[in-house]
Amino acid sequence: MEKKRRFWTERRKREYIRNVEDNLFIIAGPGTGKTTLLSRRILNQIMGGERLSHFLLIAFTEEAVQEFKQKIKKHLYREMAINKEAAHKLKKKIHGIDGMHIMTFHDFCLWILEKEKSFCCENIHKDSKNINTEQNKEDKVSCGEEGDIPLEERCYRLLQKNKAFLQVLRRDFSKIYADELQDLNQSQLNILLSLATDKKGKMRHNCLFMVGDPRQTIYQEEEKERQVFYNMKREMEKKRNVQILYLNENYRANKMLVDWINDAFRRRMHSYRDMEASQRPEFLKHCPFHGVYQKKLSGAEGEGLRSLFLEILGSYPDLKERDFLVLCNSKEKQNYFKNSIKDIGFTPQALDHIVLEAHLSKGLNANIVIISSAGGNPSARSDNRNICLDYVAVTRAKHVLIFLTGGEEEWFSDKNYGISELPDLQLLPNEQ
Repeated sequence: MEKKRRFWTERRKREYIRNVEDNLFIIAGPGTGKTTLLSRRILNQIMGGERLSHFLLIAFTEEAVQEFKQKIKKHLYREMAINKEAAHKLKKKIHGIDGMHIMTFHDFCLWILEKEKSFCCENIHKDSKNINTEQNKEDKVSCGEEGDIPLEERCYRLLQKNKAFLQVLRRDFSKIYADELQDLNQSQLNILLSLATDKKGKMRHNCLFMVGDPRQTIYQEEEKERQVFYNMKREMEKKRNVQILYLNENYRANKMLVDWINDAFRRRMHSYRDMEASQRPEFLKHCPFHGVYQKKLSGAEGEGLRSLFLEILGSYPDLKERDFLVLCNSKEKQNYFKNSIKDIGFTPQALDHIVLEAHLSKGLNANIVIISSAGGNPSARSDNRNICLDYVAVTRAKHVLIFLTGGEEEWFSDKNYGISELPDLQLLPNEQ
């Protein structure tokens, strides 16, 4: 259990996660490198002889699916460069990465429904003591009749009805990975547990790897849904062959940002665990200025944002579009800000990645993050979901966090975050 390893160094924890043959429940904060850690664990299992077809990796978005595939390929290429003897064998593995079962939960559920239909058709004419063909017929019909039931719940019911099919999936997937656990619902978690347990309900050996962060729960609106992660954690704490570990070292953000974020959210989040600033010193050169600032606007927000971009790019012309991320809290604001800065040199495609609603920024990061419409009414955004959304927004920044104030103040209230106490952003041309 985690309490037995509370004094482990972060390095020892990561080594343990990469190599241990056990089920793992990882609570990993932003910037902890969980994608890399997960990919390296998969690499170790591939090197140990595990078939690619035995892996199931559930990611939250299509972008995350592609990122995981690229990360696994990257680590395989590195291993090929080091391990010349295994290079030929590993090269074949690389070609198979795109065919691995790395998908979103929605796509996985659609895959289950299609696979079950094929399974039933293959067995419906067979005389088998272990397969009830009448039950298979009923399952096929039920799949088509439950269109008003959420997709994940339909899949879970199907797996509970068709035990023979469930056993096939258990046989096929011996290594199951689930990312962004905090944003999965109860039906999705039930599906994972159905696959990761045996006929007696016991956790299979070295089968399930789960990672999430309850501080980043932004897609569960009801409090009951938000408790699913904690219920899952309590369930895993009862299992003898499940280890629970916390990762808190943030390799993304510099110390100034990490210290400010810890101080701001330590008071706002229950049982908050401080992040440890672990960004490598040489990364500071990737951005010409650093820190947490406010920028007071005197006119319209859109014009203020445009002026800010012109000011920053005027002082630091080497900055690129990939260095920026502008976050807002509505679709209308997103379109408004994109239109406001469309004439300063960014392509329309670039603007789609620069200006985003905050909830769409998960998994992204940038050297400079600009929070629009800061200074809102604290009573309007005091619920847990919005606090988590605030947390996700500020933890996207690597080097600079800028709060735009004086416009339509909608979030990040001064009372809760002390925005007015932040230094004013002042850039000088000779700072280049």
